[in-house]
Amino acid sequence: MLNVKLLIDKLKNLANRRRFEKALRQIVASAPIRTGLGKFTVLSMVHHRDVDSYLLAIKSFCLFFSPQHIIVVTDPTITDEDHQKITAHINGIQFVSAENYRVAGIPQGGCWERLIAIAEYCQDTYVVQLDADTVTLSEIPEVKKAVAESTSFVLATEDGQDFISCAEATAWAKKYVESGEHIQILAEANMDCLADYQKLRYVRGCAGFSGFSAKCFNLDKLKIFSNSMAKALGDKWSAWGSEQFASNFMVSNSPQAIVLPHPKYCHPGREQPETVFLHFIGYVRFKTNRYARAARATCAALAEK
Repeated sequence: MLNVKLLIDKLKNLANRRRFEKALRQIVASAPIRTGLGKFTVLSMVHHRDVDSYLLAIKSFCLFFSPQHIIVVTDPTITDEDHQKITAHINGIQFVSAENYRVAGIPQGGCWERLIAIAEYCQDTYVVQLDADTVTLSEIPEVKKAVAESTSFVLATEDGQDFISCAEATAWAKKYVESGEHIQILAEANMDCLADYQKLRYVRGCAGFSGFSAKCFNLDKLKIFSNSMAKALGDKWSAWGSEQFASNFMVSNSPQAIVLPHPKYCHPGREQPETVFLHFIGYVRFKTNRYARAARATCAALAEK
C-alpha cells in the first residue's frame, strides 16, 4: 500500500511539474520589464536550471515594487544563451559572476557568493535578496515599508516568529544537537563561540527572501563571523545551509530589523487568503498545481500592464 501511495505522489508531482513548465513558457513569451525608480536593489543568484523560474520571480515582484537596480549573480552553469534570455526580459539588468565573490576564509558554494555580493552592494543601497523559486502575488506593504525606512527583514518559517537572544537560541539548540546533525542546529548550538554573543540576536528564518539595509553588515564582519564559526565547527561549516544561517544572523543583528508576518509571507503549504508572497521550497514545490496557477496569474497581470 505504501508503495502505491508513493507512486501516486510521484505521478502527481510529475504532472504538476509539467503544468508549471507549460505555464513558464508564457512567462518566456511575456513582454520585458525594466528597472524603475525604487531606491533599492534586487539581487538574486541564478543557476542555469532556474533561469525561467527566475524570470517569473523577478517579473512578479516588479508588478508591485520597482527596483532601481536588478542584479544577477551568475552561477558557473549560466550560459551565453541564458545571459541573452535574461537581458531580453529585463532592461537594465546587471550581471556579476559568482567566481568574483569567493573570499579566503569564507566557504565557497552553497550560495555564499550571493551573501558576499550582498555585503558589497549594501554598502551603497538597500538590497532585497530574491530567490528564483518565489512568486509575489499582490501588494507587499511590509516590504515597501522596510525599504522606505531602511529596515532589514527576513522571511519567517512559522507563525509568530520573532528575534530572540543568541543565548536563548544556543541554549535551545544544544538540547537537540547530535553527531552528524544538520548544519543549522550545529551552528545555532555553537553561537556561544561569537564575541559578545549574549548581546546578539537571532531568528531561524529563510534566506530566500531577505532585506538588508544599507551598511547593516560588511565583508569584514562576515569574515570575522565565518572564522569564528569555522573554528567551532571545522569542515562542517562549509556544508549546505551555513549561508542561510549566516544570512539570518546578519539580518537579526541589523538595527530595527523585522520578521515578515507569517503566513502572509510563506511557502504554499501554509498559504492563507491573506498571503501575498509564496516561496516554493523544494519539498512542497509540486505537491499541488499552485506554482503553475501562480505563474499563469502573473502572466495575466503582465499582459494587462
